[in-house]
Amino acid sequence: MDKLRTARPELGPLFRFCHVIRWLLLAFLLVQIGFFILSWIIPMPVMIGSIHMQVEPDGMAMGTVGSLSTAQRTAGIVVGLPGLLMLSYGLIRLGKTLTRFEQGQIFAVDTIAHLRGAAGATLLAIVLFNLEKPLRGLAFNALGNGGRYPVAIDVTSNELLLILVCSLFYLIAGVMHEGRRLSEENEGFI
Repeated sequence: MDKLRTARPELGPLFRFCHVIRWLLLAFLLVQIGFFILSWIIPMPVMIGSIHMQVEPDGMAMGTVGSLSTAQRTAGIVVGLPGLLMLSYGLIRLGKTLTRFEQGQIFAVDTIAHLRGAAGATLLAIVLFNLEKPLRGLAFNALGNGGRYPVAIDVTSNELLLILVCSLFYLIAGVMHEGRRLSEENEGFI
């Protein structure tokens, strides 16, 4: 049994809020997957009653997907899928971290591992999403349909902030691990 486990009844309202955050993470993930599928599979625009919906992959002009060949669409899906899968993995690991927080196992080894995994996977997802646009352009130009597609990397300040936050969470997980190690080491002296 984990010696650093906190009993569930002692948890404050902040830790009980983890349940709500997990549901928000699930909703975010499902929306991301839905947008990915809509942008590549279903022809745009979509009309649902009086609602007009237009979903395009990031960095592509409105209506561009409709002019792509099947091979180009497939290439777009293949290039975009690794980032989406890595983001999904990161959010799943973050959800497991929050579950462990709710259980009072804040400094448990697997909690720290989940937090590190979430930070690392999300960081890798950001890198993959940034590489998606130029790789997509290269693939579309190679497969050709007469159009020219730009090959450029576009890094925004929001993405740089996400990289910083992910790096910070990775560092916090390392500090948590070191704190756990010191606590176990000092336990023998008391």
